[in-house]
Amino acid sequence: MCSVSRHAPRVRRLAALLLITCVGSSRAEEPLLGTIDGRVIVRGEVTNKQQALSLVDSVVADVGRRFDTKLEKPITLLLYSDEARYRDVAASTGEVISDWGFYLPDKRVAIANLGASIGNLRHELVHPLLGDGYPGIPAWLNEGIASLYGSAKLGKHGFTFLVNYRLRDLQRALAKDALPNLAALAKTTPMDLHGDRAMMWYAYARYVLLYVDRKGALRKMYGELRASSVDKHPAILARYVDEQAFRAWAKKLRY
Repeated sequence: MCSVSRHAPRVRRLAALLLITCVGSSRAEEPLLGTIDGRVIVRGEVTNKQQALSLVDSVVADVGRRFDTKLEKPITLLLYSDEARYRDVAASTGEVISDWGFYLPDKRVAIANLGASIGNLRHELVHPLLGDGYPGIPAWLNEGIASLYGSAKLGKHGFTFLVNYRLRDLQRALAKDALPNLAALAKTTPMDLHGDRAMMWYAYARYVLLYVDRKGALRKMYGELRASSVDKHPAILARYVDEQAFRAWAKKLRY
């Protein structure tokens, strides 16, 4: 049983340290905000509960429609509007992977810092939704799609993906003639997306996918990638993206 007060700072810290061992239990310490689609258990502390739950519902529906995927098992989504509270709970998982949010597949726990941006909710929720429908999804594709949702506008027909700050990293690499080819993007590893050139790889993945989306072909390309072995991914990507046309398009984008 995990039952401790969350008022005094030291006791709140203890609650955070105990959280991950009890998350998923009906008696988990973090306040229950609601359950979406029967499988997304939303907990935490937010300034606008209904807004957060509505957004979770919209992301689940949109990702399911676009990428033909749904959760195989329940996940817990932890949301915090207060950045200090987010850091406390994030630290209880071990190393704080990101100040914005992260997903722990082995615990089926996603955590997002809404105080930094509401986009972090959308981004982190995408990871388990994609991962259950595409086990072994390449890191560039996983992070690229999550990054699309991170900067997106909800309308009557779902989300529209927007140009965002990552354009600067992409255009910087283009200006220096340092952007790798598409085959290299398709062959990236998780280490690449966490290495010295991580920001360039994140930006590259995001804008290649945005380019395909604006051609109306993202769903189709994703389906082909999911159905094929990774050694065929460079050729699939090349069929959907004219490399020179992409570079010219990316150079003209403005943020």
